[in-house]
Amino acid sequence: MVRSMRRFVASLSVFAFGLLSSGCAFDSAPESGSVGRDRSPIINGVGSTAEDDSAVWVGVLSAEGCPSGMCSGVLLADNVVLTARHCVSQTQGGGVACAKDGRPISGGGVRRDYEASRLAVVVGPKMGGKAAARGQQVLNSGTNNLCNNDIAIVILDRHIEGAKIAPVRLETAPAKDEKILAVGWGVSNNSSRYGRRRRPDIPILAVGPFSSSSIGAVGPNEFAIGEGICSGDSGGPAYSMETGAVVGVVSRGGNGAPYDPTSDPDYTQCVDTGDYTTRNIYTRVDTFKDLVLQAFAIAGGEPWVEGGPDPRKAKAGTACASGDVCRSGLCVEANGGLVCVDPCVEGACSDGFTCTAASGTPVCAPIAPPSAALDEAGGGGGCASVSAPASAGATPLFGLALAALLATRRRR
Repeated sequence: MVRSMRRFVASLSVFAFGLLSSGCAFDSAPESGSVGRDRSPIINGVGSTAEDDSAVWVGVLSAEGCPSGMCSGVLLADNVVLTARHCVSQTQGGGVACAKDGRPISGGGVRRDYEASRLAVVVGPKMGGKAAARGQQVLNSGTNNLCNNDIAIVILDRHIEGAKIAPVRLETAPAKDEKILAVGWGVSNNSSRYGRRRRPDIPILAVGPFSSSSIGAVGPNEFAIGEGICSGDSGGPAYSMETGAVVGVVSRGGNGAPYDPTSDPDYTQCVDTGDYTTRNIYTRVDTFKDLVLQAFAIAGGEPWVEGGPDPRKAKAGTACASGDVCRSGLCVEANGGLVCVDPCVEGACSDGFTCTAASGTPVCAPIAPPSAALDEAGGGGGCASVSAPASAGATPLFGLALAALLATRRRR
């Protein structure tokens, strides 16, 4: 057992694999026998449905436009995909060995990055549709080794209509014993179908920098789990089971078991056995916050930060029909129309808003502009002051009626 763990610690395999397609029909699912590893993803996983549609297939295309390599990824925006660096690059062959401080020991060298236009994204749980978009620009940390830096962001050449996106963790580190949901397109031991699968409630075993004989070396920008992922899951997301935010992407893993390509199943090195224990490494996202923000600055928009509102929804002060379209989930009547508002925190609101109770809920409602008559009385000029009502029974400057209560935040 000790000897096998030493082999594991010394060298882990990156989890991408190539498509050995006999044809060139990108818009059809590979048939049995036409793909080198055609089993579905995630060890001991179950089928992934539309709830996981932020997880996507990321492929490398040949010069003829045929899929020639396969990974997983996750949409952080409808034109931004987070994945692994080795999924978008030509890398040194063989296993990858890294020290707990992130230094490369052997393998993992990046030879060159693929042209962004050779990268394609397929959305949905089945490999049966055309590419939803291709790459326009690829961002990475700038290092030439995968150790502690196996992460990349692909900015797409178009916005994917109706895309499901995921929130992302940028401020805090993953924690030991925190549970994640793994989703990906890699090989599996419990299904012969070709599609996306999932495995929930996988505990994080260690957060780097860390090293032990049972887990191996984990870099400062990485965390480790046990059994759960395999070839083809590279770049696939680790979602927090508590918040649904992406906390990492698949980098590498294995169990050190000897592999015989003529007889062993594709998943041999990904499944725990009596003699070999599987350990898998994810690259953390929070330690690459600047890279994420850089990508959004180029792509336009803002990330959906863990615990925050969906940035695609309307900000306070925007006209609304219901709370569903507002970031806060609150849509109230103000100044003769319905607008999105934020909840009032400790009686404080930003400039241009005032804290007002609406059906018992304190909200930051827009301050009514001076009326035309008052503006004329004040001599015009656009900056007239308005006095507070003379008594509690006085007519307020504007009425507020709660149109929608704060939407319940869903958890995964």
